[in-house]
Amino acid sequence: MDKILALYRRFLWESKDIVWIYTNQVEKLFASRAAYMKQAQMAELDLDASMRKELDALIVSATLASESQVERDMWGWTVRLPFKPWGMFCGVEREGTVCARLTRLGAEAKKDPVGSFAIQRVSTGAPVRQTSLIPRDTSSLYLVEQYFDESEQLPARIAIGDGEAVMALSMPNAKWDEVASLSQADLLALYHKVAAEFEAAESESQTVGNSAEGQSEAAQMIKAQFAAAKGPKTGVLYGDLKLMHEAVFYYGCRCDVEQMRQMVSSLPKSQQDELWHGVDHLDIECPRCGRNYRIER
Repeated sequence: MDKILALYRRFLWESKDIVWIYTNQVEKLFASRAAYMKQAQMAELDLDASMRKELDALIVSATLASESQVERDMWGWTVRLPFKPWGMFCGVEREGTVCARLTRLGAEAKKDPVGSFAIQRVSTGAPVRQTSLIPRDTSSLYLVEQYFDESEQLPARIAIGDGEAVMALSMPNAKWDEVASLSQADLLALYHKVAAEFEAAESESQTVGNSAEGQSEAAQMIKAQFAAAKGPKTGVLYGDLKLMHEAVFYYGCRCDVEQMRQMVSSLPKSQQDELWHGVDHLDIECPRCGRNYRIER
């Protein structure tokens, strides 16, 4: 099955020392999720509108966070929001694979005014870094902002719009005041204002014909930069915005039946004996994506 890829771009706003991560392909990411669930024969989750919104916001925010870093890490976000009867997990792999799972909790969770929030992050050749925080908001949209603010000491802002999303991340010497208190709509508007020259160049490149005859030198240069659907060149300055990196994300999980079998085999013998008592098979759900596997004795 061909993967449905969502393109993300990372820019540096040079005069402000702020990093932007932007995608206008949020719908492709969710189409990728639908395709994965169909291929894995997983039923679509029966979620009310508020649950769907929170899970979607976590997925988008987690992918933006992944692309914000120069070195691609593995991320795991485990969330239980205050007063919510369900928990969420979202994992992002180095190669751009993202998966998520929602787990229903007991009725007592609806009475919990605190919640919990844990982030696992693995850099190449380094041990797992785990951060535990208390959610300071009842929406998952702000959890990534909170992580960067409290754990990395780098303020961040995220906005999700109609099919698009953006993250602004402060660098150590950033001029952050212009971004700090913006609404989501205003943050998106500011990004498009800063990226106007880049977006104009991209738009022009898509209308330039195949023949160079009669084209201006500028048009030919833009076409060369955006040729063969590879997009613009990194390191090129568009106004005050420098394109630093491009990446794609898609929904999927590395789980398989052998991995589930090994997971069961790693349990203490007493727990294995209890699981296998009186049965000839086990139905196991992947803890990352929720896909079901049947393991024969």
